[in-house]
Amino acid sequence: MRRLRILTGAVLLAVPLALAVFGPLLAGEPGDRTFPFSGDGVLGTDFVGRDVGQQVLLGGRSVVVVAVCATLLAYLVGVPVGLVAAATRRRWVDELLMRPLDLTLAVPSLLLLILLAATAPPGQLTLVGIVALIGLPEIARITRAAALPLAHGPAMEAMRLYRETWWRRGPGYVGTGIRRILLADAGVRFIGAMYLVATASFLGIGVAPDAADWAVMVDRNRAGLFLQPWAVAVPAALIISLAVGLNLATDRMLITYSNPSPSPPPEPATTGDRPQATEPLLQVQDLAATTADRVLVDGVSFSLPAGRILAVIGASGSGKTTTARALLGEVTPGVSLTGAITLAGRPVTSATPPKPGTVGYVPQQPVAALNPVRRIGAMLHEIARHQAPGDSRSTHKRTVAAVLERVSLPADRRFLRRFPHQLSGGQQQRLVIAHALLAQAVLLIADEPTTGQDALTRNDVARELTKLAREGIAVILLSHDLHLVRAVADQILVLHRGAAIEYGPAAEVLAMPRHRDTRELLAAPPTRPMAAVREDRPLLEVTGLSATHRDGGRQRDVLRDVSLAVPAGQCLAVVGRSGSGKTTLARCIAGLHPARTGHVTLGGHHLAAHLDRRQRHELGAIQYVFQDARASFDPYRPVLDQTASPAHRLRNATSEQARRTALRLLERVGLAEHTVTQRPDRLSGGELHRAALARALASEPRVLICDETTAGLDSVTKHGILTLLDELRRSLQLAVVVISHDRDVVAHLADHIVVLDHGAAVDRGPADALLTHAHHPLTRALLHTDPATAVAPSDR
Repeated sequence: MRRLRILTGAVLLAVPLALAVFGPLLAGEPGDRTFPFSGDGVLGTDFVGRDVGQQVLLGGRSVVVVAVCATLLAYLVGVPVGLVAAATRRRWVDELLMRPLDLTLAVPSLLLLILLAATAPPGQLTLVGIVALIGLPEIARITRAAALPLAHGPAMEAMRLYRETWWRRGPGYVGTGIRRILLADAGVRFIGAMYLVATASFLGIGVAPDAADWAVMVDRNRAGLFLQPWAVAVPAALIISLAVGLNLATDRMLITYSNPSPSPPPEPATTGDRPQATEPLLQVQDLAATTADRVLVDGVSFSLPAGRILAVIGASGSGKTTTARALLGEVTPGVSLTGAITLAGRPVTSATPPKPGTVGYVPQQPVAALNPVRRIGAMLHEIARHQAPGDSRSTHKRTVAAVLERVSLPADRRFLRRFPHQLSGGQQQRLVIAHALLAQAVLLIADEPTTGQDALTRNDVARELTKLAREGIAVILLSHDLHLVRAVADQILVLHRGAAIEYGPAAEVLAMPRHRDTRELLAAPPTRPMAAVREDRPLLEVTGLSATHRDGGRQRDVLRDVSLAVPAGQCLAVVGRSGSGKTTLARCIAGLHPARTGHVTLGGHHLAAHLDRRQRHELGAIQYVFQDARASFDPYRPVLDQTASPAHRLRNATSEQARRTALRLLERVGLAEHTVTQRPDRLSGGELHRAALARALASEPRVLICDETTAGLDSVTKHGILTLLDELRRSLQLAVVVISHDRDVVAHLADHIVVLDHGAAVDRGPADALLTHAHHPLTRALLHTDPATAVAPSDR
């Protein structure tokens, strides 16, 4: 089927192009005209008595050449304009570029053609310019919309931090990221350009109204369609062939084909979505996932009854996410699945995924599962209508309100009119669960639901998962948070390099792990090392720092008069609830977010507030490890190349020296060369966290800012990262600033702690004192609360 699709597209595209190029050479001298719409010749005559076959041979070149030139010109101008508007950080530049184009969009294309026809000299060059001018505003708009999230995302900020060239950032990253959208648009726009050429001919621009042109032939011969259909059918078929062939060719560039998983043996179906109480809701037998050179999952089997929670744990890259995606009927391109998956009596494969709504999935970044342009209430009511189309509107409202109450979200009109980006991470998470409950899901998969969450929010997640299990929903929890696992899990499945090494009741696995790797995974957090030697002179100082965020047309205060100091060789931990300003503080220190007031001083030298105004050596001296490691990497370049970039760009190392430095650092964080020569999408989240740390160390920094560096990592990997960080800051005399919600991380690394609340420092002091005898209630709630104490399995 794939080859047939490619062959069909090639033939459909080749025939009209060949006629456009070679047709005039084969047409010969024009013959005498006869009666209009007669049967003379092979294809008859047209509306003025000319031979249709000869007109078809002559009519392709003008329309194809003009449409191609106009489309190319529109993209050559529109794409750079859209990229500049998206990439600029000055609002007036965006307004200056886009507002005139918006005015052009407001004028109908036909009216614009009439206005230009009255003022422009006729000719094909004029026609090319007019058609390009009509298409340019839309292309610029599409380019800007597609490029905005890339031009201001973590990957772009990382490239700015490492002083990548404009070519690497613009065409290399943003251009590659939007190419699929532009390719999909190009086919439609090219066909539209062909019909604009035909319309313009009647206004005296470009080709004459009776010229040999496919688009003109279709329009002018419509009156005789029933007398001589070939005069319309043949040029129309060539235009359609060109359009379909072009779209098939662009589709071939857009689609990455995956290996379908074979169907499992047929299983007896039950009468409903929920099985009988004596049967498991989910049954997995000998699940395996392989690529050409690697085994991702190796013969995993387990079952899960309704109303129970299965925790799947294991080191980063052990196959947890691949297993979870297989339960959704999804498979990564290049991965082949074997084995049998049965959900509620129905087989699950990539060809036969679960019924819509049967499985709810809460991703690690829940905003990715929410429609960013639809209001919360509209989406919830649509799901309710889909599930019960015969119910009244008031019934749907009551259903939505009841589900929101179940997930501890408000149901008032003000909340329902919000967009997903206006919610906190915890609220987005609960909203995704509400979607699953409205769809009457029987299975919920939660992927690292507590990553980057403070202790209070983690307690809420534990209570929510327990409540769902009480209501009869089966839950699969993918987590490295052992506190959460101990609090909620009924069963535990331990994966190691794709294989199941432990499986059984949670109490049994936690109390008496049989496998050595399981014991390492469940080992207690490392004990706090000896306190670092204090220095009187701080290396990094922050004085009176204040910062704002734009909220619509207003500025909202995020940081208020924050001051801190970190000597060389010591670690400062910044803790606080989600949204308290911790990440903004870290970004201000790194220069990624300009401070409104205050100063950042490194070794007694004031640093510019904005990243672009700092010198190359200043950028290398302060390095930032992003919270979302995957988003901070360019998805189109190998991880090794990106890790070597800071050494090359900030320390003037040669390409070979930078590569050796990167390999040494990557090996030090536990990543082999064959792993890092791949693109980021081939690495697990834990592997990318380690690669991000190695990349930050490549410039030999004096200050290292780690924003939730160990979030989403298993305990073994986390221990390795913490040990490495502790060793590096002592041996290299690094000043380390750690942003973390994890008490274990703070206890292992921190010499001092600063607690933020609503942008202000509400508590500070030595780590030993705040971890054991804190007086401020927020400090006690964040650093003294164990999620395991929030909910006990016996409560269910």
